[in-house]
Amino acid sequence: MATDTQGKILTVTGPIEPADLGKTLIHEHLFFDLSCYFRPPEDERGKSLADEPLQLSNLGWVRQNIMSSRPNLVMDDAGVVEAEVGKFQDLGGSALVDQTIRGIAPNPQGLARVSARTGVRIVAGNGYYIHPSHPPDMDDKTIADIRTEIIRNVTEGIDGSGIRSGLIGEIGACWPLHPNEEKCIRASAQAHRETGAPISIHPGHSVDSPPTILDILEAEGVAPSRVMMSHIENRNRDEIDLYRRLADRGCNLSFDSFGRDIYFAYAGRHHPSDDIRVNVISELVQQGYVGQIYVAQDCSFKSDLATYGGYGYGHVLENIVPRLKARDVSDDDLDKILVENPRRFLTMQ
Repeated sequence: MATDTQGKILTVTGPIEPADLGKTLIHEHLFFDLSCYFRPPEDERGKSLADEPLQLSNLGWVRQNIMSSRPNLVMDDAGVVEAEVGKFQDLGGSALVDQTIRGIAPNPQGLARVSARTGVRIVAGNGYYIHPSHPPDMDDKTIADIRTEIIRNVTEGIDGSGIRSGLIGEIGACWPLHPNEEKCIRASAQAHRETGAPISIHPGHSVDSPPTILDILEAEGVAPSRVMMSHIENRNRDEIDLYRRLADRGCNLSFDSFGRDIYFAYAGRHHPSDDIRVNVISELVQQGYVGQIYVAQDCSFKSDLATYGGYGYGHVLENIVPRLKARDVSDDDLDKILVENPRRFLTMQ
């Protein structure tokens, strides 16, 4: 590990002291391209809307067909990103963790510019996303190849940019786990042991996926306290025992889809409501797991952003924090969730 990162948090503008992080959302995307998810509509109306720019007149259709609108899957407008991040800052936000990695168009230079212009701290992830987004030569890459790439992104800069990653992830997994995804998970574990960077996992859509991945990481010598399971509420929903089983192993739980009341028609799957998220977090806090809880919105569609009719990056601070307080989550607990937990997890060990 580079000596300038020991005990520091590595942002896109350089290492900072953990005490300087402030209120942090642990899982967001600023610039992104999720075209790997695009599903062409089969009906005539859908075909006519698939390439239509996002606007009020088609927003209802987009929300019900989230993966069938090409424009909805891409954000590359720096002006929009800066305005959205500015709204988060106006609400008292200090830092965002951008988990956009290989396969969904990472833009470290863009992140550094947004951070410099807004003053919001940004930590960038790195690694590989789900196997449908992998490059054509992924079958030929070895664990050692992938490990070397991830280490280089942390120690030298993401894809030669000179802008370093302070997080390994969100490492993508489907269910069942694809062999190339398992390679990436094992490579991430080995890179973690070399760099001290924490690991964030995008588990497959099965309650069996998070514990299976945690088994692999532990077998590779990773302490569960250095692992975060992203989108955990979309897998475990309101099954408190499933959260407890992961937390009792030391794993961190990322409730990062606030505001994402989305129906995935192609999969027949609906995200849980914010009410479920609030209830589960409140219950886990009362049971003593506050030190392993993190929150965010996972903004990764245009329709998530306030500019296009969504809640934007400020939803948790503006709307969810009061709801958590109403469910007996104290100010001290909220400080742990928004400040202390991210500070501890993101510090390079």
